Amino acid sequence: MRLIGTYFSPFARRVAAALVSRSIAYEHEALNGYADPVRARAFNPVGKVPILILDDGEHLIDSAAIFDHLNELVGPRRALVPPSGVARRSVLRLSAIAATILEQTTAYSSERQRASCAQAMLLERYHLQIVGGLKALDEVSGPAGPIGAKPLDVATISAVVAIEYLAICYPELEVRQIAPKLAAVAAALADDPAFTRTRPATH
Repeated sequence: MRLIGTYFSPFARRVAAALVSRSIAYEHEALNGYADPVRARAFNPVGKVPILILDDGEHLIDSAAIFDHLNELVGPRRALVPPSGVARRSVLRLSAIAATILEQTTAYSSERQRASCAQAMLLERYHLQIVGGLKALDEVSGPAGPIGAKPLDVATISAVVAIEYLAICYPELEVRQIAPKLAAVAAALADDPAFTRTRPATH
């Protein structure tokens, strides 16, 4: 099994963290789809990471679809997403919120880099989406909620990756004030192998 995508990509990183959390061996190619779009398109026609190449050569694209395959691979007892019912819907909902934080953090960072051309309305929109997502995750973080529970599931993995990604791309955001319980969960899990082994070394 081979994972294509730099760990600075939060979507590639959350796949890597899921693989590590379930002790699934994989090779890693730290491909940056923006820096090398030709090679990225060789793996995925739309040039995005992550791509998970299975042992039989099949290419899986999009982190949500990859999680679906990993769920089948590990079976219900070690599932990253519960098999059915309220628990499954909850994990998928929280994972989707965390994924939106990742998307809008990238959008915010990219827009801000436009300097004098940056649009204040867009920055405000992205900021509000990020803050709204953080508050929603914070409500269910910690001992009384699903975010932070063990074994790690897709929602907790995505939430921790989102907190660490914000620290890189939007460091001035007061995450501890906005989402103190979520920040505490991320701090408590910072030394978990799923995150230490996938943490990007540099921007």
